[in-house]
Amino acid sequence: MTTPSKPWYKQFWPWFLIAVPGSSVVMGTIMITLALQDQGGLVRDDWYKEGMAINERLDQQKKAKTAGIKGFFSFANDENIISLRVENIDAAQETSLTLDLIHPTQKQRDIAVELVRTPQNTYFAKLDHTPAGFYYVKLRSAPGQWEIESQLNFGNTLHYVELAN
Repeated sequence: MTTPSKPWYKQFWPWFLIAVPGSSVVMGTIMITLALQDQGGLVRDDWYKEGMAINERLDQQKKAKTAGIKGFFSFANDENIISLRVENIDAAQETSLTLDLIHPTQKQRDIAVELVRTPQNTYFAKLDHTPAGFYYVKLRSAPGQWEIESQLNFGNTLHYVELAN
């Protein structure tokens, strides 16, 4: 006498063996769909040029460090005015400086501003809007002789920060 067996579609193991590759197909389809919908770009479009120019930038940073160049950054939130005092530079020769505020993940939030020297040998610029959050900072001389890199977090309490390599 034989016991009647269940048909295959009522058994556990065939469905288990079908579920493993089936779930892989479903997850793969979801991942491909997400990848095609989100066209996230590079943070920097010129990353190759940046990589090639790294030695030049390192030389400029080394010059700034050897000369002891330091910047003292202050920001007035209510007026969007950046004020910068720089030590150990020839203020008569440096009539303007370039300040790049680089957002770590969103290129559209990057800010490049030209700082103009005042009669008190400080540098200032007015921004269109108040930056928010974390930024990488690059301060460099107009002819590209030296460069300082630092980091800033534009919170409600940011008023005075020292920039140095």
